[in-house]
Amino acid sequence: MDFTNLFKKDSVEEEIEINPEEFVTRAEFERLKRIVETHHEYLNNIYIFYDLQPTTFLKKMRKLSYELLKFFDNVCKKHNIEYWIDYGTLLGAIRHGGFIPWDDDLDVGMLRSDYNKLIEILPSELEQNNLTNLVAKIKVDKHNLKSKRWYQLSYKHPDVKGKFIGIDFFPYDYVNNYKGKNIESKYNAFLEEYYHNPDEYKLKKMLKKFYEEFNLTEQEDEYFIPGLENARGNLRQFSVYPFKVIPTNQVFPLTTIPFGPYDFKAPKDFISYIKDIYGNNYMQIPRKIRDHGRLNRFRKELNILEMLDEAIDMLVKANKNY
Repeated sequence: MDFTNLFKKDSVEEEIEINPEEFVTRAEFERLKRIVETHHEYLNNIYIFYDLQPTTFLKKMRKLSYELLKFFDNVCKKHNIEYWIDYGTLLGAIRHGGFIPWDDDLDVGMLRSDYNKLIEILPSELEQNNLTNLVAKIKVDKHNLKSKRWYQLSYKHPDVKGKFIGIDFFPYDYVNNYKGKNIESKYNAFLEEYYHNPDEYKLKKMLKKFYEEFNLTEQEDEYFIPGLENARGNLRQFSVYPFKVIPTNQVFPLTTIPFGPYDFKAPKDFISYIKDIYGNNYMQIPRKIRDHGRLNRFRKELNILEMLDEAIDMLVKANKNY
């Protein structure tokens, strides 16, 4: 093989000229950085010191969300299922007393036995309450169409593509006789094995393997970890929050916390719990935010307010049955 051409300079590369005027100076960079930080402080001060009022559209979207979560709470009370609001929903309850201003989804955590029970009974509860526009199913990840993730309850209007609002249910698993060993790298490797090999590994098969390798149990123990279908870990595209072995006594016995017009279940030490997810600065508005874009998308739909009123009335009626 002739390697001589590999060491020749590319003719295009030789023609590139560097213009120093195109580069930002250190002084200019620092000036721009100060502007960004100032804007960030403005946002923090607005959310901390001002009571901003939502538009009619946003009020109805929030009302629909609160009624959906209340319906789920009623189902859990009926069937003795324990849960806690999790991730952005818990953060919103602590920092804003309700939704994070740009959030458009609901997050709930529960131990595996309650998670399995919910999957079993929720469809019949929807049917009994004639909630035809609510869909309960396992999420299939958009980045990997063969991988199954957590269970979801979503409100979908037949005339509109996509879900208006939904609840993501995140399972957790007790670790049998946990000895304090660092298992984060092993956990991340396990997630990567599952999500990068969907043809070979099915969810049921991987859960069995997951329980064996991490010595997991559905029986109460001193610690638990995020389930295989959770959103924690350091796997790009599939994980959002850091992995953590969670002390059971940080979460149980559960307490309640206001979220919008209702009180919902929350971890006993919800401040320590939320710090483990978002860090010590959890009360500040972050420099980078995440949203699903639903609020802006549905805002442009014709007759959206009427659709939301219809959905809200349906859930309010269902909640009166409990």
